Amino acid sequence: MGAGLAGPLLAQGLVRAGFEVALYEREAAIDERSQGYRIHLDPEGVDALRDCLPPDLYDEVVATSGIPGSGVTILSPRLEVVQRIAAPVDGDEGPQHLSVDRVTLRRILLTGIKTGHATFDHYELLADGTVRVHFAGGGSAEADLLVGADGTHSRVRAQLLPDAEVVETGQFLIFGKTPLTPEARSLTPAASLDGFSVVAGADGRFMPLAGHRPRTGEPGYLMWVVGSRQPASAVDGSALRDTAARLVGDWHPDLAALVGLAHPATVHATTVRTAKPVPPWTTGPVTLIGDAVHTMVPAGIGAAVALRDAALLCAQVTSPASDLLDAVHAYEASMLEYGFAAVARSLRAGG
Repeated sequence: MGAGLAGPLLAQGLVRAGFEVALYEREAAIDERSQGYRIHLDPEGVDALRDCLPPDLYDEVVATSGIPGSGVTILSPRLEVVQRIAAPVDGDEGPQHLSVDRVTLRRILLTGIKTGHATFDHYELLADGTVRVHFAGGGSAEADLLVGADGTHSRVRAQLLPDAEVVETGQFLIFGKTPLTPEARSLTPAASLDGFSVVAGADGRFMPLAGHRPRTGEPGYLMWVVGSRQPASAVDGSALRDTAARLVGDWHPDLAALVGLAHPATVHATTVRTAKPVPPWTTGPVTLIGDAVHTMVPAGIGAAVALRDAALLCAQVTSPASDLLDAVHAYEASMLEYGFAAVARSLRAGG
């Protein structure tokens, strides 16, 4: 359940190994303009893609990724460089880090995968050890294994782990993207075109900026996020864009100008949430991957950890050395350890 990133990658790996897989997503269609933000994948995410995808699809991911930047930069509200951290250099074995557009990556991951539009309602454990999924509005499907890949608000998690908590951090984010037109390029800090940068204020406000320049030669865009402790009451994209520009209005004027050049359809607001650690549960024919189990604050690691989940579960399930429940148990034991260690890292980075 869930066709974000981790669900489709798991499906790719299982189909490649000869398993029958059905992938269900509650969204009938997605507005690409609102889902096209740049995401960073570190080595564990890149390795997961390499392990699960057919070689031609992995090559397509690399070919459509962004031109790598040279590092991470902390900027002052006046756009002065405060700190610069050099990016690691790729080796002979291929890229260690990738900057990818989420819509492009998702499209590649869904290639050739059987998908259905359905909203999860509840599951039923059957006497033969399998599971039946019931969909909202009627209909059902049976399987040997149900995987909840349905994100932070996972309905599968709500039934499997009713005591699991996802809590608000008190931070609010407004996301947007600005096409890299000549005007936008002239306003964008050089460090934001050559890697990832964060403008850090002394009052809790912050503004990540990252240019996505596709290797394909397309113009690309600047992803920006305005973070603060102030909730955004607006819902409309244009009003949210105005709110974001106002929040950085006393910083360098180029920042508000860049926000003003964003298309309203790409501007959205969210609260920042984090999952509290959960103890191991009794393994059965239902499990979880990605944000459905270990939601974390944005810190540039969440997507890679979710993809790692998919690759690990795939490797365990397709291993001839154990039966299905043993494989799922081994996955869960490892995932809970590294997954919530990543949650802790994200909290330190986001603090």
